[in-house]
Amino acid sequence: MINRNRQQAGFTLLEVLIALVFVAFGIVTVIEVTTQHVKNLSELEKRVIAGWVASNKVAEIRHDAKTEKLKIGSDTDRVKQGGMRWRTKAKIEKTDVERVFLLVVEVRDDNDVERGLYATSTTAVTDRS
Repeated sequence: MINRNRQQAGFTLLEVLIALVFVAFGIVTVIEVTTQHVKNLSELEKRVIAGWVASNKVAEIRHDAKTEKLKIGSDTDRVKQGGMRWRTKAKIEKTDVERVFLLVVEVRDDNDVERGLYATSTTAVTDRS
């Protein structure tokens, strides 16, 4: 004799659909986190390269100060580094110490100037030999 009242093994359609919803939320979350991580890496790369651009500009101004007098005021320049175009602004101001000047270099993405600064370097320079 066959027992027709035994329980069926397996999942109902509702249980499968609920499990799929949870899996879908998990996949969407992983995609969002990965996308944000890639954006952060790109931003970090830009900031590192902008720091190099600022350091190079400081070195250039220090080198030039050995052969000519420093000029008070600001100067803008465009450079290409790291496959990107950058806009630098170097501002030289007097200090209380004779022949010692304050140098501030700001670096922005030349394609997105409104975005803000990617790097700033502040240092003292002199035109003494």
